[in-house]
Amino acid sequence: MNERNVVLGLVGSPNKNGRTNELVTAALAGAAKANAPTELVQMSDHVAEACKDCLPWVCATNLKCTYKDEGFELLSQKVLNCGALILGTPVYWGDTSGMVRYFFIKMCRVFARSGQLKGLPAFGIAIAGGSGNGLVTGLRPVYHFFRVFQMRALEPLPATRFDFGQVKTRAEALGRRIGAMAAARVPFDSQEECWLWYDRLPYLGENRAAERRLLAAITTEAIPEEREKEIHADISKAEVLAASGSALEALKEISKVYEFSLKVITELESKR
Repeated sequence: MNERNVVLGLVGSPNKNGRTNELVTAALAGAAKANAPTELVQMSDHVAEACKDCLPWVCATNLKCTYKDEGFELLSQKVLNCGALILGTPVYWGDTSGMVRYFFIKMCRVFARSGQLKGLPAFGIAIAGGSGNGLVTGLRPVYHFFRVFQMRALEPLPATRFDFGQVKTRAEALGRRIGAMAAARVPFDSQEECWLWYDRLPYLGENRAAERRLLAAITTEAIPEEREKEIHADISKAEVLAASGSALEALKEISKVYEFSLKVITELESKR
C-alpha cells in the first residue's frame, strides 16, 4: 500500500465508539468505494501534549518538536504522509475537543511554514451531539487549520444527533469524493486563491443567528408532522420580523421554534 495515497481519518473524540467515530468511519467507507486505501486513527490513543511555546523558536526549522512527544510525532507523520485527510471532532461548547486543539497548535508551530501539506484534499466533521448548538462554530477551528496549511478542503459537514442518518450518508458521499482526489494533490497557485477558496465554502462565514436558524430547521424536520403544525405560526412570525428588519425579535421566535422541537424530540426519546 502506498502510504501517500491513504485517506486518513482522525477521530478527535475521547469516545472511540461514539458519533464522531461513526461519521469518520462512514467517510472512510466512501473513500474505499473510490478504491482508495484508508486508515482510521483514534486521536485519544495518541494525544499531543500542549505546546510549550519555547524560545528560541527552532522547531519550525528543525521540523520537530524540541520536547519528546510520541503522540504528536505519530499523528503529525500520519498527516504529513497521507493522500487525503478526514478529521472529525465532537463539539464542546462551540469548539473542538481539547486533543484536537492541542494537535492543531503544535502542528502550526512546527510545520505551518514548511509547505508540506499544500493542496492536500481534506474535509472536516463537527458533531454537536447534545443540544446541537455549535454545529457550525465547531467547524471553524478545523477549517482554519486546513487553510493555514493551504489544504484543498471540501465543504464542511456540520452534524447533530437530530439529522444523524442524513449526515452519515453525506459523510460517505464526501468520503467518496475525497478518495478520488487522494492520488494527486492540486496546490493553490497563490495564497490569495486559497483565501477565496475558503471564503466560498458553505457555513464558515455564517453568524450565530444563521447557525440558530439552521439548527431550528434541523430539529423541526426531526419531529412528527402533526407536532410541526403547532409551530407554523412562530415560523411565519419569524419570517415577517426578519423581513421587516427586526432581527432580534425574529431570532427570539426562531429560538422558540428550536426549543419547542427539542422538547418534542426529548419526549419522544423518553418513550422509546
